[in-house]
Amino acid sequence: MARPKNFRYALNQKIRRIAKTVMRWVTNESKEKRLDFQCEEIERILLVRATSRMGDSILATGAIPAFRKSFPDARIDFVGSRISSALLRNLPIDNHFTITRRFPHASWSYLVLLAQLRSIRYDFAIDLSCSQSAMGSFIVGFSGARFRVGLRGEWDRWFNVRIDRPPERNKYSVLPALLQAVGLPAEENLPFLVLSHGEKEDGRKKINDLIAADRAPVVGVFVGGRKSWGKRWPIDNFCELIRTLYRRGINVITFVGPEETRLVGFLKKALGTQPLVYESSSRNFAAMVSHCDLFVTCDSGPMHLASALGTRTVAIFRNNNFDHWAPPQTLARVVYQPDGCSTAAVLSVCLAELTGSHPSESSRSADAPVLTV
Repeated sequence: MARPKNFRYALNQKIRRIAKTVMRWVTNESKEKRLDFQCEEIERILLVRATSRMGDSILATGAIPAFRKSFPDARIDFVGSRISSALLRNLPIDNHFTITRRFPHASWSYLVLLAQLRSIRYDFAIDLSCSQSAMGSFIVGFSGARFRVGLRGEWDRWFNVRIDRPPERNKYSVLPALLQAVGLPAEENLPFLVLSHGEKEDGRKKINDLIAADRAPVVGVFVGGRKSWGKRWPIDNFCELIRTLYRRGINVITFVGPEETRLVGFLKKALGTQPLVYESSSRNFAAMVSHCDLFVTCDSGPMHLASALGTRTVAIFRNNNFDHWAPPQTLARVVYQPDGCSTAAVLSVCLAELTGSHPSESSRSADAPVLTV
């Protein structure tokens, strides 16, 4: 049964590549315009983050309050995936347009979307990918906005305001630098999510139903991560960490995502009666994470989600790219070792975070975990 799915995905990718290549051939490069918010009337704004990944959608949320603060009366719309539609709920946007990459809908849905966007006559549209997304550039470029903004690069021909790539490398710093280059006030613009009172209470109830009253605090552990990209910590290490925390009298809740459901049987056998949760709703999942005292995860979408909720996070990196993807140290503690993070190293960081005794940068030894962002 996997073959039709792979075929559809491959065909969809091929069609998209052909379409984008043809569009590059048949379209001219847009003439550069000068953008000055002080001299322009901006009433309709389009923010675009054309991705299907949770983390990418969350990273884009920092732009929303920046534009709403600078343009309080403007119409602000967002183009993103189905998951971003859920994650952006309660944020100050007026409309969310959902894109899809599923075949065959992706073959014609973009034409419908572009027709809808062009009818609105936006004053300003920006690609928030900060990584020169081909699809984001395409949507912004053909949105019909007066000012079409994005980073210089391979897909900038459809922009008429091209921004030089900022020197910043970390994803949490690049977006604020882009917004400042556009002309918005210099601010931190960290990602954030807003849960309703009802969602918070539901999350609190679910957590309380899972934990033992005589144990504290509550540590959530997400055992997922993109295995194909080498991001996932070995499952045996996760199990050892969870059992050790539990033996120390700590409530531990193990979370799995849709890509880890096949591990549920193994986890139940390895962890016994300890709580194991698969929550398909991203908002219900977020509500539960918001009530954890600490959240442990590999480099993954839930890492960015926990940080956006303000839940203290221990982020396990298997690759030496934490300077690019890790949340700032105010939100998360990174654990990285060149030869792979040991369970003992992650455990020591978790205990330090729970007690507030963060390891000192200057006290590292050659064998100590790298704790930096």
